[in-house]
Amino acid sequence: MGDSLCHSHRATRAVLRRRSLFTVLPFALLLPTVRVSGQSIGGPLDCRKSCVCASNIVSCSKTNLSNVPIALPKYTAVLDLSFNSITRLRAEWTPVKLSRLHTLVLSNNGLTFLSSEAFVSVTKLQYLDLSSNRLRLLDEFIFEPLEHLEVLLLYSNCISQIDRTAFSGLISLHKLYLSHNLISRFPLELVKERSRLETLRLLDVSSNRIKSLPLQELQSLPAWIKNGLYFHNNSLPCSCELYDMVARWNLKELSSATDFRSSHTCVLPGQQKEKIAILDLSKVNLNCSEVKVMEEEEAYLEQFLVLDCDAKQKDTTKSWALPGNIPLPKANTTAVMRPDGSLQIGPLRAEDTGVYTCYATSDSLKETLYVAVVVFNSTMSGGLENLKTAYTTLVACLVSIVMILIYLYLTPCRCACCPDHGLEKTNPMDSLHSSTVSISQANKETGQEGVEGRGFPYRHVGFSEIKDQLEQNGRLNPIGEEDEEWQGDSRERRRSDTESVSSVCSDTPMVV
Repeated sequence: MGDSLCHSHRATRAVLRRRSLFTVLPFALLLPTVRVSGQSIGGPLDCRKSCVCASNIVSCSKTNLSNVPIALPKYTAVLDLSFNSITRLRAEWTPVKLSRLHTLVLSNNGLTFLSSEAFVSVTKLQYLDLSSNRLRLLDEFIFEPLEHLEVLLLYSNCISQIDRTAFSGLISLHKLYLSHNLISRFPLELVKERSRLETLRLLDVSSNRIKSLPLQELQSLPAWIKNGLYFHNNSLPCSCELYDMVARWNLKELSSATDFRSSHTCVLPGQQKEKIAILDLSKVNLNCSEVKVMEEEEAYLEQFLVLDCDAKQKDTTKSWALPGNIPLPKANTTAVMRPDGSLQIGPLRAEDTGVYTCYATSDSLKETLYVAVVVFNSTMSGGLENLKTAYTTLVACLVSIVMILIYLYLTPCRCACCPDHGLEKTNPMDSLHSSTVSISQANKETGQEGVEGRGFPYRHVGFSEIKDQLEQNGRLNPIGEEDEEWQGDSRERRRSDTESVSSVCSDTPMVV
């Protein structure tokens, strides 16, 4: 809309110039000079006919001037040149230095050009009105000489480009109006921590073409800056972050949010580009979480905590009250108010948990702020130690599981069913179990118990090394009974063999 307005005004002015040229040309050939509304173009100031001069005020509004009158009085403090046709403000627009001029009004002139040295001769300006003109860009350091300027009006222009240094040097600027332009980038350098204008209280960038905002940076700004930061009527995409910021500003009753509540809109995703009020973004649309009214701070024992009294005005008198609405004692050693109005608490104790109240007062403001503090009943180092212990226990458990798996699946197999261990042992001296298996197999092969020498050699070989210590059934053999069996008849040997085999295969445990 602003762009079409810029084009329409430019076309209208071109037509009017063409018509005025054909109308004035015949008279210009006949007359040596041309007078417009009784005032010569670029002529001296005429306080009797065209302008009004009242002490140190000079008003030449609506006099159809195309240039600034020359020979302005040096004592001029207020100069009103609004509603004329001054399209270019050159460096030499005033040949004399107007050291007392503090107000200059050039609105509604169709200005399209500002010289980089246009304000060299009026360095004491405090109020500059350049609104409702045709300006398209602001060059670097263009306002640098105006170190005393407090109010700058640039709304209703066609500004689309702003150099980042355009407002450098405006160390006294309080209010900057940039609404109803074609700006597409939010000028964050004007408000962020290191590059901002320290005295700036109001920045109006509403009704432009801004499509994104640095939300995190804006949220971290002091409340006295956010209170005068106007950005409504821009094509911002809807998001929960945007909703959270605007909702918080409304809860804090910041003027930039409450004064234009219905004008804070955003564009829903989709082809229709539907606009909706930001505060109407309910759970049905984006499922945004609700915003808490009270700020909350969390800390641990023995820590130090600083609570900010984020008031809507910068220069206020601040005082604090402890939980229970107890006024802050002057002799308190754990809670001390700092020079900037913030409250430092520490080393924290469990009883420091509660709601702290800040009272900010001035001639025009009385504001009460609440900050909830939650102190965990542990120290930060204790919490870290507990965390380390938990990790150590977890690692120990994992190592134990790995060792068990290694023991179960990677240890050497000693069973008879393993591929490397056959049922027949090449060395019958390996174990008692090997001798037992040998005896059983020998008996099965012969099929008869009484054949002499069949079971006996296996028995003799299997137990020859331990015959002095153990008998086949596991009992001690102190008297050498087996030697006597060697000398007995075959009947006795068969009986002894049978008993030994049954003894070995019995359930009686073997004692080593």
